[in-house]
Amino acid sequence: SEGPIASMAMYKLESLHLEPKPIYFDQKAYIQTKLGNKISKRSILYGSSKIRVLGKTIVEPGVIIRGDLATVDLGTNCIICKDSVIRPPEQRFKQTLMFVPLKIGNHCIIERDSVIQAAKINDYVHIGKNCVIGKRCMISSCVMILDNTVLAPHTVCPPFTVFGGSPGKVVASLPPSFQTYCTELTEVYYRNFQAKPKGKK
Repeated sequence: SEGPIASMAMYKLESLHLEPKPIYFDQKAYIQTKLGNKISKRSILYGSSKIRVLGKTIVEPGVIIRGDLATVDLGTNCIICKDSVIRPPEQRFKQTLMFVPLKIGNHCIIERDSVIQAAKINDYVHIGKNCVIGKRCMISSCVMILDNTVLAPHTVCPPFTVFGGSPGKVVASLPPSFQTYCTELTEVYYRNFQAKPKGKK
């Protein structure tokens, strides 16, 4: 399976002509909450009482979220892809090592095999596959991180920028329509991520 991002790219093309096809998941393999979150039972949520998910967010198998270290907030309409790790960063304060809360905004996409240790990721951010977001990075709204990018600790990503490479640096700019791109991508994918009907192979 190529994962949701390849499927969502297909949706964007298909939506010009017809309604995209549904992607089915095994209802027994996911927990569906009152807020519309769809969380794989094969994800690992440490300290679940400190993990807040606002709604309509998909967490795929193999994802690890370390709420046991500090509070983790996920916004609405986020997609956290397979085998990614979300881990609050540590910070030294008066000779003591402390973990600081990690907040991820709305309509964010984190592709598979990425490790996130940012302090804050704002709205409309698309992080590619196999990325490392270093400790206490600050990612503004409307930012794209290309596949295999490594952001050094404390990196600040300004709005409407594309980061790539290792260490990550600005390689391009984004149009004002990027917010719409992220909104459509996440909402269309969520709408088509459906429980498999009984009897369907």
